[in-house]
Amino acid sequence: MPPHRLDEIGPQLARLPEARLCAAVTGPHNLILSVWLRSLADGQRLEAALARTYPDLQIVERRVSLRTVKRMGRVLDAHGRSVRAVPMDIWRVPV
Repeated sequence: MPPHRLDEIGPQLARLPEARLCAAVTGPHNLILSVWLRSLADGQRLEAALARTYPDLQIVERRVSLRTVKRMGRVLDAHGRSVRAVPMDIWRVPV
């Protein structure tokens, strides 16, 4: 994304219903957008929509995770349903 458009487009991308994370970063690329989708085809549709809406946005890398095993301290089954909790001690100092 052109650096001068980050402040304009970043918040728009963050408001997408699929968005889970949208952050400006340093390095060879300046924006990360993480989304949750139901299928790979949804990913292609989202990319096409982003290309139409933001022609100067360039997608340089994609990663696909097929299954989430744990989310927010909950262990998930193959259908994404919670089966048990894993206590989250956010105040514990790592050793």
